[in-house]
Amino acid sequence: MKKLVASFFAAALLLSCITTASAQVRFGVKAGLNLANISFSNFGEFEPSTSMLPTFMVGGQVEFDFAENLGVGVGLQLNGKGTKIETEFLGETFSTKANPMYLQVPVMLQYRNSGFYAGVGPYVGFGLFGKAKTDGGDSEDISFGNSIDDDFAPLDYGAGIELGYEFGSVRATASYNLGLANALPKDAVEGSDVKAKHGVIGIAVAYLFGGE
Repeated sequence: MKKLVASFFAAALLLSCITTASAQVRFGVKAGLNLANISFSNFGEFEPSTSMLPTFMVGGQVEFDFAENLGVGVGLQLNGKGTKIETEFLGETFSTKANPMYLQVPVMLQYRNSGFYAGVGPYVGFGLFGKAKTDGGDSEDISFGNSIDDDFAPLDYGAGIELGYEFGSVRATASYNLGLANALPKDAVEGSDVKAKHGVIGIAVAYLFGGE
Protein backbone atom coordinates (compact mmCIF):
# COMPACT_ATOMS: atom_id res chain seq x y z
CA MET A 1 0.00 0.00 0.00
CA LYS A 2 2.81 2.41 0.85
CA LYS A 3 4.40 1.67 -2.54
CA LEU A 4 1.10 2.48 -4.27
CA VAL A 5 0.80 5.87 -2.55
CA ALA A 6 4.46 6.69 -3.19
CA SER A 7 4.10 5.76 -6.86
CA PHE A 8 0.97 7.93 -7.14
CA PHE A 9 2.68 11.04 -5.80
CA ALA A 10 5.84 10.36 -7.80
CA ALA A 11 3.77 10.21 -10.99
CA ALA A 12 1.94 13.42 -10.06
CA LEU A 13 5.21 15.21 -9.31
CA LEU A 14 6.79 13.98 -12.55
CA LEU A 15 3.84 15.15 -14.61
CA SER A 16 3.93 18.55 -12.93
CA CYS A 17 7.67 18.95 -13.50
CA ILE A 18 7.44 17.89 -17.13
CA THR A 19 4.63 20.26 -17.95
CA THR A 20 5.46 23.32 -15.81
CA ALA A 21 8.37 24.57 -17.92
CA SER A 22 6.38 25.02 -21.14
CA ALA A 23 2.80 24.87 -19.92
CA GLN A 24 0.23 27.52 -19.36
CA VAL A 25 -0.93 27.31 -15.77
CA ARG A 26 -4.44 27.81 -14.44
CA PHE A 27 -5.59 27.82 -10.85
CA GLY A 28 -9.10 27.25 -9.61
CA VAL A 29 -11.51 26.70 -6.77
CA LYS A 30 -14.19 24.04 -6.98
CA ALA A 31 -17.29 23.07 -5.00
CA GLY A 32 -20.26 20.83 -5.56
CA LEU A 33 -22.73 18.13 -4.55
CA ASN A 34 -21.70 14.52 -4.00
CA LEU A 35 -24.14 11.63 -4.22
CA ALA A 36 -22.19 8.94 -2.39
CA ASN A 37 -22.75 5.24 -1.91
CA ILE A 38 -20.83 2.17 -0.76
CA SER A 39 -21.06 -1.19 -2.50
CA PHE A 40 -20.74 -4.17 -0.16
CA SER A 41 -19.84 -7.68 -1.33
CA ASN A 42 -19.44 -11.16 0.11
CA PHE A 43 -21.55 -10.45 3.21
CA GLY A 44 -23.96 -13.27 2.33
CA GLU A 45 -27.38 -12.96 3.96
CA PHE A 46 -26.09 -10.08 6.09
CA GLU A 47 -25.29 -7.86 3.11
CA PRO A 48 -26.68 -4.41 3.96
CA SER A 49 -29.18 -2.49 1.85
CA THR A 50 -27.79 0.90 0.87
CA SER A 51 -28.86 4.08 -0.90
CA MET A 52 -27.17 7.31 -1.95
CA LEU A 53 -26.13 9.86 0.64
CA PRO A 54 -26.07 13.55 -0.38
CA THR A 55 -22.88 15.25 0.80
CA PHE A 56 -20.39 17.75 -0.64
CA MET A 57 -16.92 18.47 -1.94
CA VAL A 58 -14.82 21.65 -1.92
CA GLY A 59 -11.23 22.35 -2.82
CA GLY A 60 -8.64 23.87 -5.11
CA GLN A 61 -6.83 22.75 -8.22
CA VAL A 62 -3.99 23.64 -10.55
CA GLU A 63 -3.94 22.77 -14.25
CA PHE A 64 -1.08 22.63 -16.74
CA ASP A 65 -1.74 22.81 -20.51
CA PHE A 66 1.07 21.07 -22.40
CA ALA A 67 -0.63 20.94 -25.82
CA GLU A 68 -3.36 22.85 -27.63
CA ASN A 69 -6.18 20.76 -26.15
CA LEU A 70 -4.44 18.52 -23.60
CA GLY A 71 -3.33 19.14 -20.04
CA VAL A 72 -2.95 17.72 -16.55
CA GLY A 73 -4.93 18.81 -13.49
CA VAL A 74 -4.03 18.17 -9.85
CA GLY A 75 -6.51 18.87 -7.05
CA LEU A 76 -6.68 19.03 -3.28
CA GLN A 77 -10.24 18.50 -2.05
CA LEU A 78 -12.30 17.90 1.04
CA ASN A 79 -14.49 15.12 -0.29
CA GLY A 80 -17.57 13.65 1.39
CA LYS A 81 -18.37 9.98 0.89
CA GLY A 82 -20.49 7.33 2.61
CA THR A 83 -23.95 5.81 2.34
CA LYS A 84 -27.36 5.30 3.93
CA ILE A 85 -27.67 1.80 5.39
CA GLU A 86 -31.01 0.14 6.13
CA THR A 87 -31.40 -2.95 8.31
CA GLU A 88 -34.45 -4.89 9.43
CA PHE A 89 -34.95 -6.26 12.94
CA LEU A 90 -38.17 -7.81 14.29
CA GLY A 91 -40.13 -6.38 11.38
CA GLU A 92 -38.85 -2.83 11.86
CA THR A 93 -36.50 -0.95 9.55
CA PHE A 94 -33.61 1.05 10.98
CA SER A 95 -31.41 3.40 8.99
CA THR A 96 -27.94 4.81 9.58
CA LYS A 97 -26.11 7.52 7.66
CA ALA A 98 -22.33 7.18 7.52
CA ASN A 99 -20.58 10.28 6.16
CA PRO A 100 -16.76 9.94 6.20
CA MET A 101 -14.75 12.92 4.93
CA TYR A 102 -11.51 12.50 2.99
CA LEU A 103 -8.67 14.74 1.89
CA GLN A 104 -8.60 13.69 -1.75
CA VAL A 105 -5.88 14.29 -4.35
CA PRO A 106 -7.01 13.63 -7.95
CA VAL A 107 -4.65 13.70 -10.93
CA MET A 108 -6.44 13.98 -14.26
CA LEU A 109 -5.45 13.96 -17.90
CA GLN A 110 -7.67 16.69 -19.38
CA TYR A 111 -9.05 17.45 -22.83
CA ARG A 112 -10.55 20.84 -23.66
CA ASN A 113 -12.00 21.91 -27.01
CA SER A 114 -14.51 24.66 -27.89
CA GLY A 115 -15.85 24.72 -24.34
CA PHE A 116 -16.11 20.95 -24.00
CA TYR A 117 -14.13 19.46 -21.11
CA ALA A 118 -13.22 15.86 -20.24
CA GLY A 119 -10.89 14.47 -17.60
CA VAL A 120 -9.84 11.01 -16.49
CA GLY A 121 -7.31 9.74 -13.97
CA PRO A 122 -6.53 8.25 -10.54
CA TYR A 123 -7.10 9.66 -7.09
CA VAL A 124 -6.00 8.93 -3.54
CA GLY A 125 -7.91 9.95 -0.42
CA PHE A 126 -6.91 10.14 3.25
CA GLY A 127 -9.59 9.73 5.93
CA LEU A 128 -9.98 12.79 8.14
CA PHE A 129 -13.21 12.77 10.14
CA GLY A 130 -16.93 12.09 9.82
CA LYS A 131 -20.20 11.26 11.53
CA ALA A 132 -22.49 8.24 11.66
CA LYS A 133 -26.11 9.12 12.54
CA THR A 134 -29.11 6.90 13.19
CA ASP A 135 -32.71 7.77 12.30
CA GLY A 136 -33.26 8.26 16.03
CA GLY A 137 -30.89 11.22 16.04
CA ASP A 138 -27.94 9.57 17.79
CA SER A 139 -24.53 10.29 16.25
CA GLU A 140 -20.97 9.04 16.68
CA ASP A 141 -17.62 10.18 15.33
CA ILE A 142 -16.20 8.01 12.57
CA SER A 143 -12.71 6.62 13.20
CA PHE A 144 -10.16 5.73 10.51
CA GLY A 145 -7.54 3.03 10.96
CA ASN A 146 -6.71 -0.61 10.37
CA SER A 147 -7.84 -2.08 13.71
CA ILE A 148 -11.04 -4.01 14.31
CA ASP A 149 -12.31 -1.10 16.44
CA ASP A 150 -12.13 1.41 13.56
CA ASP A 151 -14.96 2.20 11.16
CA PHE A 152 -13.13 2.83 7.89
CA ALA A 153 -9.69 2.15 6.44
CA PRO A 154 -7.46 5.25 6.50
CA LEU A 155 -6.72 5.21 2.76
CA ASP A 156 -9.00 5.25 -0.26
CA TYR A 157 -7.93 5.20 -3.89
CA GLY A 158 -9.54 4.69 -7.26
CA ALA A 159 -10.21 6.26 -10.64
CA GLY A 160 -12.42 9.11 -11.78
CA ILE A 161 -13.98 10.46 -14.95
CA GLU A 162 -15.37 13.97 -15.39
CA LEU A 163 -17.29 15.64 -18.23
CA GLY A 164 -18.41 19.23 -18.51
CA TYR A 165 -18.57 22.54 -20.30
CA GLU A 166 -16.74 25.81 -19.80
CA PHE A 167 -18.44 29.22 -19.83
CA GLY A 168 -15.48 31.58 -19.85
CA SER A 169 -13.79 31.18 -16.47
CA VAL A 170 -16.55 28.94 -15.08
CA ARG A 171 -16.63 25.17 -15.63
CA ALA A 172 -19.68 23.02 -14.82
CA THR A 173 -19.06 19.28 -14.59
CA ALA A 174 -20.54 15.91 -13.76
CA SER A 175 -18.23 13.16 -12.52
CA TYR A 176 -18.00 9.64 -11.18
CA ASN A 177 -15.31 8.33 -8.81
CA LEU A 178 -14.97 4.56 -8.57
CA GLY A 179 -13.27 3.35 -5.40
CA LEU A 180 -10.85 0.44 -5.84
CA ALA A 181 -9.67 0.15 -2.22
CA ASN A 182 -11.47 -1.85 0.44
CA ALA A 183 -13.03 0.81 2.69
CA LEU A 184 -13.14 -1.57 5.68
CA PRO A 185 -10.28 -1.75 8.22
CA LYS A 186 -7.66 -4.37 7.44
CA ASP A 187 -7.96 -6.24 10.75
CA ALA A 188 -11.76 -6.33 10.51
CA VAL A 189 -11.73 -8.26 7.20
CA GLU A 190 -8.57 -10.31 7.68
CA GLY A 191 -9.09 -13.90 6.55
CA SER A 192 -12.30 -13.10 4.68
CA ASP A 193 -13.31 -11.81 1.26
CA VAL A 194 -15.65 -9.14 2.65
CA LYS A 195 -15.33 -5.84 0.80
CA ALA A 196 -16.81 -2.35 0.74
CA LYS A 197 -15.96 0.19 -1.94
CA HIS A 198 -16.84 3.85 -2.32
CA GLY A 199 -18.64 5.22 -5.36
CA VAL A 200 -19.43 8.91 -5.79
CA ILE A 201 -21.44 10.80 -8.41
CA GLY A 202 -20.48 14.48 -8.38
CA ILE A 203 -21.96 17.69 -9.76
CA ALA A 204 -19.63 20.66 -9.39
CA VAL A 205 -18.74 24.17 -10.50
CA ALA A 206 -15.16 25.45 -10.73
CA TYR A 207 -13.90 29.00 -11.15
CA LEU A 208 -10.59 29.15 -13.02
CA PHE A 209 -8.08 31.94 -13.39
CA GLY A 210 -4.69 32.30 -15.04
CA GLY A 211 -3.62 30.82 -18.36
CA GLU A 212 -4.77 32.67 -21.44
